[in-house]
This record gives sequence, C-alpha cells and structure tokens, in this order.
Amino acid sequence: MDVVVPLVFFLALVSLVLAAPRLDAFRGRRRAGALAGDLMTHHGFKSRPEFTVSRLPVAGPPCHYGAAQRLTDQVGGVVGGLPLTSAGYSCRYNGATHVYGIAVVSLPTPVDGIEVRHERAFHSVLVVEPVPEGRISSGETEFDRRHQSYAADPEQARRVLSAQGVRELSSAPEPFSWRVDGTDLLLWRPGGWDSADSLLGCVRAVTSVLRPENG
Repeated sequence: MDVVVPLVFFLALVSLVLAAPRLDAFRGRRRAGALAGDLMTHHGFKSRPEFTVSRLPVAGPPCHYGAAQRLTDQVGGVVGGLPLTSAGYSCRYNGATHVYGIAVVSLPTPVDGIEVRHERAFHSVLVVEPVPEGRISSGETEFDRRHQSYAADPEQARRVLSAQGVRELSSAPEPFSWRVDGTDLLLWRPGGWDSADSLLGCVRAVTSVLRPENG
C-alpha cells in the first residue's frame, strides 16, 4: 500500500501534465468562437472565411513555427474607420496545438516597422526565437520591463512610444503584442482575447498611438 499510493499520485500528475496542452487548445478555440460571435452580434462584423493564413500580411511571430497552420472564426468589420479582421490562429508543434488570437488592421498611411512584444516569441531547442534588429527603449521603466520593443526607425518609434503613447498602450484591457510594417498592423495574444470589448480596446490603443491625430 505504501508503494501504491505514491504511484497513483504520480500517474495522476503525469495525466494532468499531458492533458494541459489539450485543455489550453480547447479553451483557446472556444474563446475564438465566442469572440467571433460577440463581434458579429454586437459590433456588426461579418464572417470572412476567405481570409486564410496565406493572406496574413506581416511575417513573424506568432506564425514563425509549427505545422498545420490555420485560421478559424475569421470575421471582419470596421473600428475607428479602419478595416479589422479578427481570427483564431493555431499550429501544431511537437504533438501539441498552440492557439493564439490575432487581429489584422489596415492603416491608411504607412509606418516604418515597429514591433512591441509583451512576452518573448515562442522558441525551443529546434525553434530559434526571431529577434528583429533595432532593440529600443521607450524610456518608461515599467513599460520597458514588461515589453521588448524593436524599430526600423528608432526616432519614429520613440515618438510613438512617448510617455503619452506608453500610457495609452498600458491602458489596454489586456496585455498583447503587436507589429506594424507599412500599412499592415498585426496584434496577437496567446490563447486569444477574453471578449470583443477587450480586443477592440487593444486595437484602439495601438491605432491611437500610430495615428495620434485620430486618437
């Protein structure tokens, strides 16, 4: 009996560890479906099944690894006069499904490349973390502690990530990562957003610092 009880606990722990990635993927997919329904019901978005992985405009995280990459629950609408497509993104890696929420925004005027990561991009022994050139500091200590920022034009980026810009980004409902290149803006968040209001709040925070005249 002294041996059986620890063995049972050990097997239960192993089962939980193995099941955790599947539960995370299930929750992420369910969240993406609920978000799409919320956007269509309350914000006038329409289904966009034609928007597939091949149409993602900005290369890099979270699409830098994995197989069986696909989008689900694609919906499109307009936020602050800007076209927005929201979707669930998933890929397979090492036997597990990884799920993200993504949002793609089309800007009216181009912006030199800026990337702000709330957390490091996925990496492993076989997946090298993609690190852009041009690491910068906003000068706001707490923001820089929580984020990694990169820019093709550091001076332009520092104007975007001014004290006011950092306050605006920090006021977003949930932490997230984003990247802009030209007129293409991509937001992503592991597991997705909790609600339509949360996603739209994040989109408004980024677009307001990229388009201060409309903020």
